[in-house]
Amino acid sequence: MMIEKIVLLSGPTATGKSSLASKLAEKINGEIVNADSIQLYRDLFILTARPDIEKEKIKHHCYGFLDGDINWSVGKWINEINEILKDVIKRKKVPIVVGGTGFYFKAITDGLSPIPDIDKSIRLNIENELEKNGLEELQKRLAFIDPKASEKINSNDKQRIMRALEVYEGTNKKISDFWLMKREKIINYKTINFKIDADREWIYKNCDLRVDYMFENGVVEEVRHLLNKNYSENSPIMRAIGVDEIISFLNNDITIDRVLELIKFKTHQYAKRQITWINNQMISWNSINTQYSNKIINEIIKKL
Repeated sequence: MMIEKIVLLSGPTATGKSSLASKLAEKINGEIVNADSIQLYRDLFILTARPDIEKEKIKHHCYGFLDGDINWSVGKWINEINEILKDVIKRKKVPIVVGGTGFYFKAITDGLSPIPDIDKSIRLNIENELEKNGLEELQKRLAFIDPKASEKINSNDKQRIMRALEVYEGTNKKISDFWLMKREKIINYKTINFKIDADREWIYKNCDLRVDYMFENGVVEEVRHLLNKNYSENSPIMRAIGVDEIISFLNNDITIDRVLELIKFKTHQYAKRQITWINNQMISWNSINTQYSNKIINEIIKKL
């Protein structure tokens, strides 16, 4: 096995990616690098199902190091992990990049879109516009400015709608035009790519079990503590699935049963979007199935 390879492991939420990555790392002298955008943040350990890296035998990188109000772009992430990968490989370890954020993996395999840094004041103005006028008005404005981007971006995807608007206001170019430009390759190591392919109903069942586990292990108190930090409602950490619903419960607006129902529904939706991304963007990746195979580690090692 050549040392200057990195293993990419992607899959929908609640499919056992983190556990699989740890087991694989033990077998191949590896270290784990996070590719889940919400697990970058130090808040909400329970709600985001972040691995407890203090208890792990294997070294983990890029987990829980950001404050909840810091916007961390794909560009910042890939430059951060590029330095980590260099260090891991220099120490003759095998990096295993694991997570469910599709744009992160695309940046590794295809390169980075040539969008320049946007002035923070522009983002702040758009956040103020969102608070004043609502997401629907932002979506309408995007549809007028950049119809192609509007068609491609889900009308409920607040983050991507805001990103498209800030790119236009900061560059006077449509984000859909940037999508057509040549991408800059940041990471040049050979990658061995794996995607988790499992039955959708099994994934949904695992999602539900995970949500139940969160509530049995103090997620309500975790969100209560988060509120004491007074982050803006547009802060990245406040967009984590479950935050709005638990806040509504704390405000006595909905029952705990309704909270569970809503979070499970939203998690199913998120898993569905991840499955769609994987099916469309990772067609050539090696498929593995954590649902049935207990020999999956050996299957992966054979391909390295």
